[in-house]
Amino acid sequence: MLKSFSQGDTYKKAPSVGGSLFEKDFPTAVKLFKLSPWGWNKELALGGNGFYIKGLSNHFDFVASLGVCDTKYKKSSGYFYYHSPENGDDGYAKLLIDAKALVNYKLFTDRFLVSPYVTSGVGISLYNGIYLLPTIPLGGGFQINPTRNTSIYLQTLLDLGLIKTGTQSATKENFNYSIGYSFPISILKKTKKSKASSIAIDTIEKDTDGDAIPDSKDSCPTVKGTAKYHGCPIPDTDGDGINNEEDSCPTVKGITKYHGCPIPDSDGDGINDEEDSCPTVKGIAKYHGCPIPDSDGDGINDEEDSCPHLVGLLSNHGCPDTKLELKEVEKKKSYFGFGKIVITDDAKISLDSVVNVLNKFPDVTVEIRGYTDNIGGIEINKAISQKRADAVKKYLISKGINADRLEAIGYGKANPIANNKTEEGRAQNRRVELHAKQ
Repeated sequence: MLKSFSQGDTYKKAPSVGGSLFEKDFPTAVKLFKLSPWGWNKELALGGNGFYIKGLSNHFDFVASLGVCDTKYKKSSGYFYYHSPENGDDGYAKLLIDAKALVNYKLFTDRFLVSPYVTSGVGISLYNGIYLLPTIPLGGGFQINPTRNTSIYLQTLLDLGLIKTGTQSATKENFNYSIGYSFPISILKKTKKSKASSIAIDTIEKDTDGDAIPDSKDSCPTVKGTAKYHGCPIPDTDGDGINNEEDSCPTVKGITKYHGCPIPDSDGDGINDEEDSCPTVKGIAKYHGCPIPDSDGDGINDEEDSCPHLVGLLSNHGCPDTKLELKEVEKKKSYFGFGKIVITDDAKISLDSVVNVLNKFPDVTVEIRGYTDNIGGIEINKAISQKRADAVKKYLISKGINADRLEAIGYGKANPIANNKTEEGRAQNRRVELHAKQ
């Protein structure tokens, strides 16, 4: 349906004249508008029409027309109809002249072979040179364009009357069915604008990728790009899928979350922060980015500490110095009053520290030695010293030390450590000593 014309053509219709044949149809209008059907024509009235048409724009045309036909008219009520001559000249055909000024709106321009259109305007009808009636025409049709400037019209028009006469409506509604033809009386020339447009179209360069940069200036003619990069896309130097203008690290592959940079490694231990349980402290992969642990807090990490759960010495591979600690045990002594076997509060504090050492070294056994001063007989003193040793043993067992690790022996007044001739010396000799064995 599309016709080919040159690029510079205007599609506004050239001033044209034409003619058409039409048939007036009153009976259909009677039925449509519910007028009295009595006395109406039962036949269509044939007529002719001449018109002038000119384009107002590509889609709007102005039309002025003058039409003539013979029809019957009933004077008393104002109807056009077929009537017998019994009532005088009422029954004879009289001349009906229609003049109209219309505007057509075309759906398509004259570039197309066929274009539907609608039309309306104003009109006036004159019957028998006596009866004058203004009308509003409404209708539409099809315009067929066999050549650039000639047109054929198939049209249906409804004339709506605007005056009422007598006791019945004299609106004279009627349909017009017509076929017409127009030809130009002058040819529209191409406008300067259209020539410029034609030249512009002819000089447009090829743009294969459609990025508005002609191939002659496009360094990447098959890939859409930007003028800044000479028709190429914004580069992605590191190939991480994030273009350089959005990539904070354009030369190093990264991810969108970090604006094109790699996942950071805040502590520089080679383990990125998302996999590093200690992201601010250097560590190793084995411990998920954390340093080698030091479970006992002795400053020697567990992998170099032979006793990772005991505070120890670097010189002893992280283990405590057993001999040194056991010597500390042996320094602990419990003192008793004259003839007494009850452990004092001070003695209990000293024994509690012994318990801690024995818990560290579960293989160590202890000999608990009880002593007295030199006052009293040998047997009495030996019995008292045994009870003092047994009291210490009982206390250590109450603190969780296995009885099998403890041996209590009373030595009486043997092995004094101070002078028994003074009260101070005798007080030091009334004691219990601990001797560790491995």
